[in-house]
Amino acid sequence: MSTGIRIALGGTAAVYCIHDRQKREVTDVGHVRLLGLQRGQQFDSRIHKVQLCPCCENLHVRLDDIPHYCPVCSGRPVHPVGGPLPEPQGVL
Repeated sequence: MSTGIRIALGGTAAVYCIHDRQKREVTDVGHVRLLGLQRGQQFDSRIHKVQLCPCCENLHVRLDDIPHYCPVCSGRPVHPVGGPLPEPQGVL
């Protein structure tokens, strides 16, 4: 009979876009509606169009059907495209 030590690692990884927004965090229309209500905005499906941001892949609301980045990804990039990633925090 052999004895040994088995080590298992666990955790959760988060992926961020170049604008430092977490990817795929807002993925359903109910979540979009809840975030709007928290900001005092009413969501009307006849007026508002839900769009998927091509950068962070989060849903956001616009008044038109023209594809746009979300408000966070419309600004300047925080990280260079293809550049080195910052060191993760809290990892041993």
